[in-house]
Amino acid sequence: MSTGILSYLIPSFPVNSNLTASLLPQDVHYPIYLAQRDSLLPFVSDRYLAVLTPVVVYWIVGGLFYFLDEAQFEYFEKRRIHESEEVTRRNRVSFADLIKAVVLQHVLQTILGLFWLSSDEEILRTQIRINHLEAMQSYAPWVGKAVSVLLGPKNAADFLGLAGGEVGRGLVEWNYWWGVPIFQFGLAFFIIDTHQFFLHKTMHEVPYLYRNFHSHHHRLYVPYAFGALYNHWLEGLLLDSVGAAMAEWLSGMTVRQTILLFGFSSAKTVDDHSGYRLWWDPMQMLFANNADYHDIHHQSFGIKKNFSQPFFTRWDHLFDTVMTREEVINRKRVGGVSEEEAIREVEKQYKLD
Repeated sequence: MSTGILSYLIPSFPVNSNLTASLLPQDVHYPIYLAQRDSLLPFVSDRYLAVLTPVVVYWIVGGLFYFLDEAQFEYFEKRRIHESEEVTRRNRVSFADLIKAVVLQHVLQTILGLFWLSSDEEILRTQIRINHLEAMQSYAPWVGKAVSVLLGPKNAADFLGLAGGEVGRGLVEWNYWWGVPIFQFGLAFFIIDTHQFFLHKTMHEVPYLYRNFHSHHHRLYVPYAFGALYNHWLEGLLLDSVGAAMAEWLSGMTVRQTILLFGFSSAKTVDDHSGYRLWWDPMQMLFANNADYHDIHHQSFGIKKNFSQPFFTRWDHLFDTVMTREEVINRKRVGGVSEEEAIREVEKQYKLD
């Protein structure tokens, strides 16, 4: 765990050295999530697990939705966003070509990940085989500063000294094990969202970029799970892989946090392209940016709306590029050109072959 992020968040503020010393924990209380071993799995190092996890998760989650597509259970068929025959009728790419492109994307993503992440030896030395009590020492001054900023020096000393100093020491431990890691995930989500929104929006606003790169992904007018990473290889590298690498670096994550970030991001993007509205799906329950939201972007009438991905919708709201399902329904009720005519208009606009 690093205090580098904290130094940018908490202003310089004088803190009594005696107060800081009183905040240092005397014993380590390990959280339930900590695995005290050199690697999470006995047959692969954490470094390799970090690059393999998003690939494995992609095919498992995608395979689950593919099974539902093929099985056509009544419960799930009622919750499809589009009729199943629309996939073959409206999409402009074959299943075989799509799979080839995704495999290429995963190969490039894995190579970048191995180049980007620290070596196994460096990870063991700086992240795994560390003295947590010593690491917490760097947290104590920042906790003291933060509480002093909030309460003032006198009140901070009284508060942190409650229960013989247990409150202050507990606050240091909580921030070390929970507070900072949670903040790092929030920061990583923000970085990924920001990177993808502006690059994605630019891909739509510059005809050359759309025509030569992003139009590959929009050959899927009816998204389905395996198509989540169907992109031109260069766009996939810049939009998905580089964005995730930047988030990992700028948030100061450990490799084990990175495993969770990469795996969750992979599952989320597959779910967003699943083509199902499932109220109980955690990805759709917790995030407004979900399969229904992203499906609108894949339609010809929403192609310049709903750019945000993969987590939140804040940037769309700020740039007034949100289109809701209610707007789609009202649009269809009013009438207008058919979807096929609208698709041809989009292809004409971007001079697509």
